[in-house]
Amino acid sequence: MTGALAARWARTVVPSWTYRWLLPAVWLGAIVASVIGDTSNCSVEHPTVCGPDRTFSLAMIACFASLALLWWQPIVAALAGLVFMALDLRYDDVASARVAWTVYGVLCAVLLVWVFTSCLRQRSLAGRMHPEQVQIPEAARIGVTSRLLVAVALALVGAAAFGLMSWQDQREEIHLRRAVEQTAVAKSLNDEGELALQLPDGSSRTVSVAGDYDTGEQIPILVDPADRDWLRLRAELADYTFWYTVAGGAWLLSLLFALRDLRLRRARPRRSWSGPAMPVRIDPHVSGAFTVRSADGTVLLGFLEAGLDDEEGDLRLLEAFSALDDEEQGDAPAKLKREWAQTLNRYRGDALLVGDLAEGSWPTLVFGGQTLRPVSPFRAPRKLPWHDETAGSLPTDFEPAEDLPTAPPVEPARDVPMLPWEVPLRARSWWSLPALIAVLLVGPLAVGAFANWGDWYAAFMATLVGAQLVHSLGSRALFRVTATATDLWIRTGWTDRRLSWRTVESVEVEDEALSLEAGDDWHVVGGIADKDLPQVAAVFETLRLRSHTGLPEEPVTTRPSPVLLINAVYVAVCGLILALTRWNPF
Repeated sequence: MTGALAARWARTVVPSWTYRWLLPAVWLGAIVASVIGDTSNCSVEHPTVCGPDRTFSLAMIACFASLALLWWQPIVAALAGLVFMALDLRYDDVASARVAWTVYGVLCAVLLVWVFTSCLRQRSLAGRMHPEQVQIPEAARIGVTSRLLVAVALALVGAAAFGLMSWQDQREEIHLRRAVEQTAVAKSLNDEGELALQLPDGSSRTVSVAGDYDTGEQIPILVDPADRDWLRLRAELADYTFWYTVAGGAWLLSLLFALRDLRLRRARPRRSWSGPAMPVRIDPHVSGAFTVRSADGTVLLGFLEAGLDDEEGDLRLLEAFSALDDEEQGDAPAKLKREWAQTLNRYRGDALLVGDLAEGSWPTLVFGGQTLRPVSPFRAPRKLPWHDETAGSLPTDFEPAEDLPTAPPVEPARDVPMLPWEVPLRARSWWSLPALIAVLLVGPLAVGAFANWGDWYAAFMATLVGAQLVHSLGSRALFRVTATATDLWIRTGWTDRRLSWRTVESVEVEDEALSLEAGDDWHVVGGIADKDLPQVAAVFETLRLRSHTGLPEEPVTTRPSPVLLINAVYVAVCGLILALTRWNPF
């Protein structure tokens, strides 16, 4: 697909602002119209106004789904909007709500027609290319995916919510069978919505209410002679039907995740198959997907997240996308950045897209004899009235391999300091150690004071904030890097990491740190004074070369650092103070 045909295909895309911004705004307006227009009050004749209403709770599943799914599954969201419009017209007596939800439902119907028409036109335009058939090998076996685990977890959440509702209903039914009706008098209503009632026996009770009641009004209530704490207003019986909404929403999401997992498996059949192939151009994108352009590279068609059948190769490709993210590659060693760039450069250029070229489809990419299978549906660029999504985050002249020259080799030092050797570090802030000592002294005192005053929230927050400060200040004040004849010890936070010199394959000087390659891992040693970097690197290189005696390599190990001990003592002291103050207040 090239030139004008690709441009025509791009113009068929449904602008994302219609379902990502316009429909949510209309949904919110419909909610406001429903609330403002509803002037009904709680009454004994119509207990569902403020009491249990199963139909309303079930309808709210469709209502919330029509909003929550707009950014993920706009078609399902639009269908849910139509379902809720039909339910609202059937059961809702509020005129403003009926009008508002009718408008929302009509817009959902327009969106559905627009999406289906767009997909048909996209497939029709792609079919004009008369693509050739390409044979695709069978895909690797798919195990248990994260989507499937989420689907199972959501199904269990829905079952738990339904079970909790059943238990609450059974408990409430027992009270209702024993209940007797009385008439209470409304005394006053506080700012928290609680109504003070005077019962016939002269006692007073305070209950939370949803309706409006006047002072002196007589209100029918139900009381349980066997349970003095149980009291219900006849017009406001306990409502646990909201669990229908929770359970139904969880089951709906579980179904959608399971269907998405099934679609993923259908896109990766365990047999070879053939399909129509279309020439395109692909480039890695910062989002972790591949940009799919027209064959001449002039028109951006969309984005496809795809992976390799080879797990090791797919993992390297996934990690290589970090080279496009400035934040992720900021602290990475130069050698690792070069490897990322080389990996990405191998996946740029002309490819074949096999399958349907339409938004929401699951096509496969064939590139240089490798098969890139879809991980999620193909999506077109987002379109907003003020901005259209582009691949601007990936320049066409992106060549990070050339921008990252190979670091010069480190020459070993002739003389090695007396071992163990504490690596010279930058001068620490003068206030780090005094601040740590101050927190250790003031923190427990503050915890005790708040607890003694009865402000337990402030006491717990002082414990948590103090523990975080102890960790931060201790990591800064007690940071150490120590080299021995066999190992390098790096103290970072709560652990001392031990790196055997036998496992270190190379030492490189970065801008402000040293990078040590050990197998498939890189260890960055920072905090070294700039003027001492070359000397430290030379000493590390000497120790590395001396350790290569043919003995088996040793894995990286860790042990608790003094910072962890100090942190544990601080938390233990604060916990002891809280316990003593709780049971034996001063």
